[in-house]
Amino acid sequence: MPRLPRFSKNAEGFTLLEVVIALAIMVLAFASILSVQSGSLNASARARQMNIVGMLAKTKMVETEYLIEGKTFDELGKEAGGVFSAPYEDYRWTTTIKEIEFPSLSMGGGQSGGSDGGEQGMEMVTGLITQFLSKAVREVTVTIFWKRGTAEQSFALSTYWVDLNHEFSLSK
Repeated sequence: MPRLPRFSKNAEGFTLLEVVIALAIMVLAFASILSVQSGSLNASARARQMNIVGMLAKTKMVETEYLIEGKTFDELGKEAGGVFSAPYEDYRWTTTIKEIEFPSLSMGGGQSGGSDGGEQGMEMVTGLITQFLSKAVREVTVTIFWKRGTAEQSFALSTYWVDLNHEFSLSK
């Protein structure tokens, strides 16, 4: 029967200190992997939420465009809002239709001496064009609101709607 060797000074194996250091390295590696995975899950949840918000904003914008189509701007309300139906009842929306103020298109340089009829005519034409554009163009903004934690988040989508049937008036 063979004898089992007794412990000797040349015995191979790990000391307690080496085992503790190896375990500490493994714990740090697992903690960093867990941190990266948690960040990935948060980013995925945020991307899903932004996908929903984008879809809701696009849907509400299309509904607003159908509402505007065929009507004059005077017939439309300036603001509207509400809450989406299930399963999106945590999201609310507002739409705003506002008139655009265009800057004067005048070439307005200094006048030397008398008044030039060509410059006055140009001033009148640019004034009429500016007035027409201000009355024929509207900025339509759809804003989606939702709660994230304790803060309210928002996402706004804007477009410009042009009334091609708007009457061009020759008086200011």
